[in-house]
Amino acid sequence: MKRPYVICHMCTTIDAKVLGDRWSKLPGGKAGGNLFETTAARFGIDAWLVGTTTMKEFSGRAAKLRPPPAPVRPGDFVANPKAKSFAIGIDAKGVLRFQSGDVDGDHVVLLITERVSDAYRAHLRKAGVSYLLCGPTRVDLPRAMNKLYTTLGLRKLMLEGGGRLNGSMLQAGLVDEISQVVLPIVDGGGPGVTGFFDPPGRPPRSAAASLRLLGHESLKGGAHWFRYRVRR
Repeated sequence: MKRPYVICHMCTTIDAKVLGDRWSKLPGGKAGGNLFETTAARFGIDAWLVGTTTMKEFSGRAAKLRPPPAPVRPGDFVANPKAKSFAIGIDAKGVLRFQSGDVDGDHVVLLITERVSDAYRAHLRKAGVSYLLCGPTRVDLPRAMNKLYTTLGLRKLMLEGGGRLNGSMLQAGLVDEISQVVLPIVDGGGPGVTGFFDPPGRPPRSAAASLRLLGHESLKGGAHWFRYRVRR
């Protein structure tokens, strides 16, 4: 199956928690978000993928959907075929309400399901948001990755999801590289705080993946950046 090369890039505490609004600044006054952005930029990847919860931070207000004036054409919809950079989100239930088709210059693409209404798809079309149908009731991740490759031509993708999406992608064998910026912070929040990889359901009987170290770099403020290749 053709799909993009996927790098999961996250900024975490030493106990692998990812909710940065819980953390204090690093020595020297820098926030974890600064290190996340500067290290991510070094990959030069113009497409990033997040889950529904994270994408809500970028979508518009919760506007009420209106019935479409005419039937909506079935299938996928690409609003901007000439887009060079992409903000990709998962929205299985049709809850995001983008009012425009870009996030800081990146074209918005949503991975949706057949359960979403015509009114929702009409709203996305009007807003200039692209969407790809990726399953009947839930987003089939391998199918979604294949569509990103074949429909949008994406060859590399930065996965920046929450633990649920990261874990699901890893378990599905869709993560090729893991990039982790480890901050000198202990969250201590336990299982109730989102971690790096928190897939839904019961834990598998064996580890999801073994890794090969690609590189390590010490960063300012006592942080460390590790890059790993996922072994198949």
